[in-house]
Amino acid sequence: MNQIPPVERTLSEDCHAIILAGGSGTRLWPLSRNLLPKQLLVLGGATTLLQQTVARVLTVFSPDHVWVVTNEEHVFEVRKQVAVLEPSLKGQVLAEPLGRNTLPAIMLGLDKVVEANPKALAAVFPSDHLIRNGEAWAADLARGSEMAAQERFVTFGVRPDKPETGYGYIALGEDLGDNAYSVKGFVEKPDFLTADRFLREGTHLWNSGMFLFAAENFLTQVARCEPVLWDWWEGRKETPLAQGYRDLPDISVDYGVVEKIDNITVVRAGFEWDDLGSWEAMYRLGDKDPDGNVIRGDVLAINCRNCLLISEGGKLAASGLTDTIMVQTRDATLACPMDSVQSVRDVVAALKAEGSRLVESHITVYRPWGNYTVLEEGPQYKIKRIQVSPGARLSSQMHHHRSEHWVVVAGTAEVEVNNEPRVLVENQSVDIPKAAQHRLGNPGKVPLDIIEIQSGPYLEEDDIVRFDDVYGRTKK
Repeated sequence: MNQIPPVERTLSEDCHAIILAGGSGTRLWPLSRNLLPKQLLVLGGATTLLQQTVARVLTVFSPDHVWVVTNEEHVFEVRKQVAVLEPSLKGQVLAEPLGRNTLPAIMLGLDKVVEANPKALAAVFPSDHLIRNGEAWAADLARGSEMAAQERFVTFGVRPDKPETGYGYIALGEDLGDNAYSVKGFVEKPDFLTADRFLREGTHLWNSGMFLFAAENFLTQVARCEPVLWDWWEGRKETPLAQGYRDLPDISVDYGVVEKIDNITVVRAGFEWDDLGSWEAMYRLGDKDPDGNVIRGDVLAINCRNCLLISEGGKLAASGLTDTIMVQTRDATLACPMDSVQSVRDVVAALKAEGSRLVESHITVYRPWGNYTVLEEGPQYKIKRIQVSPGARLSSQMHHHRSEHWVVVAGTAEVEVNNEPRVLVENQSVDIPKAAQHRLGNPGKVPLDIIEIQSGPYLEEDDIVRFDDVYGRTKK
């Protein structure tokens, strides 16, 4: 693990951290998918972006003051990743029932913050940004906390080094000293000419998406700016926050609160920052060969210049390419000019319109008990390789529309079919008839691998009725 060296804590014990670990990162498709977004991937360094964020936060905040907000689809993977760094954080991962953008997610975290101390300060951090120079980052937080203690809403801005059209900008107002400024306004993703003017004039900073504020002050602004959210928040004393979540507006903290209030301060960052929001950023930050190429995976590059070439599938052979991005996974390939990386969002939108599952998941899908890989599928059949972690169990379940046949490849399987238990070892198999209640577990100390053959008229993952589940996924 690449640990950030500890720095002296400069924030008071009354400050909490809320790490936002939802989102899908569509601009990094096909590596980033809905079920495995960019914050859960290893993109810049030896650990995932989420783990880098948590490691950085733990250099300044005590573990019991750190809250991670994600959604139900990612909660088990997030818990697994943060527990590698700090086991106690596993219990401080909060799950949204579904994504509702950053403002409801922040309020979900604030519920825990104000429960601990209504007068606390709260710092909000995206989990998918790359930050270098942890000491400068900690010093900027200390400066921001001074302003937040004066009931100012604090954001952190980054000095632009190019005319970037994919970022939001902060317009600088009065110089408050020590790299702090009042905020004159916000500009959302300007065109190139406007971004170039901002760069030349030095009047704007990139919006890093990090915030620091007094929890009580922030909630007062929510009550004024977003009454629907405030009513939901106020009702949490009678009903859990998860109830009614689906009816909340999909709204960012920027649109919902930040752009509607006065008394905002921006601290100009002394650290290096990048949101890794596009393949161009991956190329720019990557290690380049003598021809200017960034290459990862099984790639053969002949006469290529200034290209990003990534393969996580088979052999990727590229010849005579210049300023080109090619990213290959086992089930999809992206190719586009380097100056058209923002169009990846259009690709994802087109795939969604087709109803393509390529937006949703990779061939290998991770679950709290292990993972499965789709090996082949066709009309009325699907073949999977299922790997169950030692000691893990799948839910007790049944399917209305498919039967299954399991063959143990490695390990020992504990199987129940209609409440009849049996143990299977290598090369043994079992049939699961349609509508039979069944369960699979791994009682051993090594991973269990089985081949599953499904057959039936409907083979999608939503044809599951769970009766019992150790991971709490049964529907009430």
